[in-house]
Amino acid sequence: MSVLYERFKQDCKWGKQDHPFPLWLTILTEELGEASKEGLTAHFNGPGSYPNFRTELVQSAAVLLAMIECGDRNNWWDPK
Repeated sequence: MSVLYERFKQDCKWGKQDHPFPLWLTILTEELGEASKEGLTAHFNGPGSYPNFRTELVQSAAVLLAMIECGDRNNWWDPK
């Protein structure tokens, strides 16, 4: 699964999300927590657990991309 496909799935599920950046950081932290859990599981349980780790990393990357897209839409980078 690619990051762009995951972004598509997120948009289908949640629609366009225009959260303030502190909420985005909370969402990202939750996703990274899941990735960390799966990474540790993969480390201790072996290669059979790696696909779940990759899935969580892709979801985390998609949340980062969604956050950047939201920032672009809402002009976070050039506040007046």
